[in-house]
Amino acid sequence: MGTPGLAGRSIAPSGEPMPKLSKYIAGCAAKLTGKCGAEIFHSFSGNNNNPSDSCCQKLVTTGIDCHNAFTEFLEAKEPQENPSKISLRSLDIWNHCVAVAAKP
Repeated sequence: MGTPGLAGRSIAPSGEPMPKLSKYIAGCAAKLTGKCGAEIFHSFSGNNNNPSDSCCQKLVTTGIDCHNAFTEFLEAKEPQENPSKISLRSLDIWNHCVAVAAKP
């Protein structure tokens, strides 16, 4: 099971142990590969890199509710980050990925 951006990790970027994921988030994450989960997670890191087109396709396939759950998870687990910054970046990532997914 790959968790969004947290695949294979037992330590959060903040250095805290990773909490147990809710069944809902785990189900969402299972739709992503570990590679795509990591790409999406790193897209939040402030480097303004967007996930690859193939990972965007997978993210959009998970749906907005899953994406929002991933975002809320990051906001809760990265308290040193400004939650509004994470939310804005989340919106940027989602909009980018929706545009990628809409391409023929």
